[in-house]
Amino acid sequence: MDNFTTFWCFRLAALSRKISRNYNARCAKFGITATQSFVIFDLLDNEGSNVKDIAYRIQLDSPAVTGVIDRLYKENLVQRIEDPSDRRSLQILLTPKGRQLAEELLPVGQEFNRYIKDILDSDKVELFEKSLSRLDQNL
Repeated sequence: MDNFTTFWCFRLAALSRKISRNYNARCAKFGITATQSFVIFDLLDNEGSNVKDIAYRIQLDSPAVTGVIDRLYKENLVQRIEDPSDRRSLQILLTPKGRQLAEELLPVGQEFNRYIKDILDSDKVELFEKSLSRLDQNL
């Protein structure tokens, strides 16, 4: 039998945990988690979205995103307003404090992206990006 640590599923999961720990440590300096940053970044591009749409875009289930939004709400980073077209749904918007945090945190996310790109050989970055996209589309 092959050593399980050579299985790509194991290696990708382990690598994902390392990346998450590293990025979470960077986000912690701003008082939030990586997942919270993804919600905030999503709202920068999709102001007024509902939980279901946010969950789809950041690839989490709706109950998890609801918990994240609850924590962001308690920190006055987002606000929830009734959707005028569907009273059963809420629109999520960044507060001024949330928008300021997003703008401060955005360079951290961009820097982390550059950090990963710098680890790769420059001629392999495009191939890596295409491979990530292909894996995402097919899994």
